Amino acid sequence: MQKELQENSLSSWQNIELTGFTAASISEKLQELPESSKQEIRRKGEAALAYNWPIIPVTAYLEFVRSGDREIMQRYYRQRNKTLKNLVLAELLEGEKKYIDAIVNASWALCEQSSWVLSAHLPSQKAGAGVPDIQEPILDLGAGETSVNLGWVYHLFGTELDKISPLLKKRIFLEIDEKIIQPYVQRNDFWWMAFKENEFVNNWNPWVNYNVVLSTILLGDAVNNDLRKKVVKKSMRSVDNFINYYKQDGAADEGPNYWSHAGGKLLEYLELLKNVSKGHIDLGQEQIIQNIGTYIMDVHIVNKFYVNFADSSVRVKPNPALIYRYGLYINKPELMQFGAFVSQNTNFLDHPIIGSLDYSLNNLYIYKQLKNTAPLKENKLVSRFDETGVVIGRTSSNGKKGFFFAAKGGHNNESHNHNDVGSFVLYHQGEPLIVDVGVETYTAKTFSKDRYEIWTMQSDYHNLPKINNNSQAFGKEFSAKDESVKETSLGLKFRLDISEAYPKEAYSKKWVRNFELKRELPELIIEDSVEYNKIETPAIHNFMLAAPPKLVKKGKILLRQTDDKKVHFYYPPAKFKFDVEEIVLNDEKLLKDWQQEKLYRLVLTSRNIDELKEVSSFRILEE
Repeated sequence: MQKELQENSLSSWQNIELTGFTAASISEKLQELPESSKQEIRRKGEAALAYNWPIIPVTAYLEFVRSGDREIMQRYYRQRNKTLKNLVLAELLEGEKKYIDAIVNASWALCEQSSWVLSAHLPSQKAGAGVPDIQEPILDLGAGETSVNLGWVYHLFGTELDKISPLLKKRIFLEIDEKIIQPYVQRNDFWWMAFKENEFVNNWNPWVNYNVVLSTILLGDAVNNDLRKKVVKKSMRSVDNFINYYKQDGAADEGPNYWSHAGGKLLEYLELLKNVSKGHIDLGQEQIIQNIGTYIMDVHIVNKFYVNFADSSVRVKPNPALIYRYGLYINKPELMQFGAFVSQNTNFLDHPIIGSLDYSLNNLYIYKQLKNTAPLKENKLVSRFDETGVVIGRTSSNGKKGFFFAAKGGHNNESHNHNDVGSFVLYHQGEPLIVDVGVETYTAKTFSKDRYEIWTMQSDYHNLPKINNNSQAFGKEFSAKDESVKETSLGLKFRLDISEAYPKEAYSKKWVRNFELKRELPELIIEDSVEYNKIETPAIHNFMLAAPPKLVKKGKILLRQTDDKKVHFYYPPAKFKFDVEEIVLNDEKLLKDWQQEKLYRLVLTSRNIDELKEVSSFRILEE
């Protein structure tokens, strides 16, 4: 973010306030929705009237430290906030004050909640995980989201609340001030603020900053303008660190599943700044901001499939309205059209009320424009994210023809990292062949020192070799080197040395992996040029597959067969022994992501026990 924007832009503002988003304008937008969507809002509103607002038991928080289960507490959290959202939208749609008392009860119940922080995030408090310390309010994603919901109630229904009792608005203000605004202005040590030099930064930064700024502004004059300016200025310094940390190529370390909560949250924050600054702050033409936006379009494969490195899921459902808003902000019609294209793969146009209350309200304001935008997605034959080390290639601009290929270099200490330097994915006619598994349901272990005990995080369950019985190791130093990309008229070449992604016990002096994607056949060649310091156990090449491979004959494996095409995997049988393992999916999230009960691991074990230099080549061919 430009220095002059940080230091001088606010000085000329007379008042920091949100424009638009009145109860009347939102009601008008709701009336424009399809009847089916309005009926759904009414139905959910009616159901929300019956919610009895149970407390969140202390044992629900404690379950995170007792068993690692974070979902028990989060189910309470989600239901409480979802219920308030449904009541608010129903009242805005109907406008007959039928839901006002229920909204009051919901708001009071959330105000009565001792802590808005999620159980999984309590380790940030000095007392550690377990029971929330109400004397140390901390700011996390959960606290911010609840605060925004209450802020919208204050902003939209303030007059009605005052008719019932002025103490209602006062209570909401006091809780947001105590739990959100004061901790924000008084403390600089929340890790996500990124005020410490060389501090790790991730999607929490724009997400929490956005929630804090929006909550503050929604309270209107209850927060004096000087304090509002102080909050906005501080948020600009903090989000500036996020933008500086983000790679210039715009790629999300966490993968496309997190784009909505990283790049998308940055967009929401920047939109908010543009709104409250009356257009003074607009970073839409900055190259990094443009790259962050178009990333989600470039990593789209076909339908709901996206390139899913790191903790991303294989199927992703980004909010099409958020994509459209990003395209509007950076003035990229092709991104706006991609948002319309994504809406065609979902029921968004019939039911745009998705996600949080804040999401839903913003969707309303963009719905008509998105609906009237022609859906279009032009597939690039090559997309490169050189700083991140991700390269993407297609053999056809038609997403349902030929091969789609993506590979990654980088290092093993990215946000939501998997040990996967040198791994790749391959799709055929829009269907997954060689895959990245993704991630299981989050538990306490997921973000602990024991993260790499989880099988989905390990290189053995990515498309990578196991060298001298050693898997890849965690840490920024375990990285690719000598990465190079070459585009040709015939295809794409990607080269990298992955030897340093393994610990020294692997005795890997050189492991140069060459990918070559050829468009004409189409064909993918993977060539590993290897040099060992010594060999203690034979190397094992792992390939994760979506469907069971069939050994046609030694050296030839059938990966997929359609009505008119076969995809074969060729390997040198003199060099490798063939085996295949079933990977049963027991985790609820993986079962939902993959929509099947098993994946498969193709295991090729090297017969080499004494040659310190060797070259192995694998071919995947459509025939």
